[in-house]
Amino acid sequence: MSTIISLSIRNTYSCVKYLHCSFFSSKIEHAVSKTSGKVVNVAVIGAPNSGKSTLINRIIERKICAASNKVHTTTKLARAICYENDTQIIFLDTPGVVTYKEQKKYKLPEAMVGACHKSLRCADVVGVVHDVSSRWTKDSIHTDVINILNMVRDIPSFLILNKVDKLKSKRQLLSIIRNVTNGVIAGKPLPNSEGDSARNKLVRGYSYFSDVFLVSALTGDGVNAIKEYLISNAKVARLHYTPDQWTDQTPETLIEDAVRAKFLDFLAQEIPYNLKIYLEYYDELQEEGKVICSVGVECPSERIARLISGAGGGRLQQIKSYVRSDLMDVFKKSVVIDIQLKVKNKPLEMEIN
Repeated sequence: MSTIISLSIRNTYSCVKYLHCSFFSSKIEHAVSKTSGKVVNVAVIGAPNSGKSTLINRIIERKICAASNKVHTTTKLARAICYENDTQIIFLDTPGVVTYKEQKKYKLPEAMVGACHKSLRCADVVGVVHDVSSRWTKDSIHTDVINILNMVRDIPSFLILNKVDKLKSKRQLLSIIRNVTNGVIAGKPLPNSEGDSARNKLVRGYSYFSDVFLVSALTGDGVNAIKEYLISNAKVARLHYTPDQWTDQTPETLIEDAVRAKFLDFLAQEIPYNLKIYLEYYDELQEEGKVICSVGVECPSERIARLISGAGGGRLQQIKSYVRSDLMDVFKKSVVIDIQLKVKNKPLEMEIN
């Protein structure tokens, strides 16, 4: 068996098939009744910036969940829906684990602190996204994530090792898997794992994952295996949403979140967390297949507003271009967007488009 594991590691992402099919597979059993389709509710949790939203967007093939290169892009529980044949996969995209200290530091909504717990109450299965590219945290799961999992141990959970494309040596994968699972998957010890007494001393991982997937949410490698896994574990039920629904968020919220995510990408340090973003105008022209919108961005000072705008308004124009591209991916339509910078309690001397 150890030969199979080592050979699969050399095959990089394809090793997930060996891990899932030949050794660690454990399907979730559900009662069956006569209804109109199958449904599976998936809570996706993990440390901030582990790639939860990017992964969901890749699976459903729409940029519904806001994603950026900074922590705490997702600030509330959002549902993203994928419909495949007769099966509806409902992803519960949650904010990263947030402490009260972080909530105050980044001026985040208070609801973020309990968002993970709320999503778990709705879940049939829990997917834990773990970033393996960080040299500091790749070998241990966030303590708060482990605590949450221990609270809902009766709900099946699986592990998603994300950003494997960034690992310089794929040989690290087996070591990381051992560490974050405490050497146990689906109740079975990994080949060549240490004895029970040694494993019990480990506090870096979680011992009750049913399956492990190795993926790159950014490139899409390994993502289809997760989708197939969820479909196979869906339970027969009445569909919660119609086949043409792909989120529970309003268009207005999607637009505001897309703008916020791009400001997080383009602005340094804590500046974007101090901006108030709100939709001023929205219209969807069905016949022309076009979305028209205008977004206001309230800045704490005129200095910040001009910093955001950049020389000749170049930075703001670049941000608008990226937001437009993301929204076209969301709505699958042409998008016209305007972003206006405004100073809190003071009109800007020169309007910045």
